[in-house]
Amino acid sequence: MSDADPGYFSVPSQFDALLDPISEAQLWLPEPELEAAMPKAFRLMAQVTDLEGRCLPLLKGMEQHAKALAEYLSLQSQKIDLVLQQQLAQDPNAGYRAEGLQFGGSGIRVRLAEPLPQGQALALRVFLADQHVAVFAHGEVSDCQPQGPGFELTITFTAIRESDQDRLVRASLMVQQRQLRERAERRRGAGEAEPPSLK
Repeated sequence: MSDADPGYFSVPSQFDALLDPISEAQLWLPEPELEAAMPKAFRLMAQVTDLEGRCLPLLKGMEQHAKALAEYLSLQSQKIDLVLQQQLAQDPNAGYRAEGLQFGGSGIRVRLAEPLPQGQALALRVFLADQHVAVFAHGEVSDCQPQGPGFELTITFTAIRESDQDRLVRASLMVQQRQLRERAERRRGAGEAEPPSLK
């Protein structure tokens, strides 16, 4: 996977990320080994999310009263996700706490107070609160540039669950859609604010 992969694009968005150095041998783990390396809370959250992904569409396809139940369960799931994400994001033992700048199916771009060498292997915990997404993956630093008081790092995923990658792709599409809508509204607003031309 790489940022050059035409199948995945990334979008600017604010999020939190926790980074922990790992050995290079852990960069390209197959999915079962990556799941085994996940913190227990992440593994539980991934199992619940996978189960929800299978069950909610079934409920939505049933009678009208089941649709209301599906909506209720979806809202409950979002509340649980938010609480879990806040708990997971507070881990005091994380190697680095980064400010997310951009994300997509191939990787993330973050701001960090200190530089990390290109090729540094990392365990990543990515929290997209607005999209109710929390993802655990492994990746490596593909670029590190000084920017303002800190450094901007591009981190390319090397091991990520397929379902988590799908969730990141869907979230990036939702963010892009929202940004395009906001841009269109700003243009309409700017057009309306212009005074009529004098002839």
